[in-house]
Amino acid sequence: MSSGFISINNDRENVFELQSMIREISKIENGVRLINPDGLFLSETAGAVGEIQKLLGITQTGEVDLETWNGIVGMLRDA
Repeated sequence: MSSGFISINNDRENVFELQSMIREISKIENGVRLINPDGLFLSETAGAVGEIQKLLGITQTGEVDLETWNGIVGMLRDA
């Protein structure tokens, strides 16, 4: 596991919160797919995370590391 990695994949509540945040971002940012929060970190969520990473100019891994998390929070705060 890399330094700074936040493992949310096994916690449905955290994944649901992440998906809800992604859903809000998709309403204001073209290029981020609209997803329905279900608490499961599957390919649809990973793809949306990758799309956000692309917008943020960071490496597209589809995983939520600290840099990605901070970027997501910042996008919502700035909205």
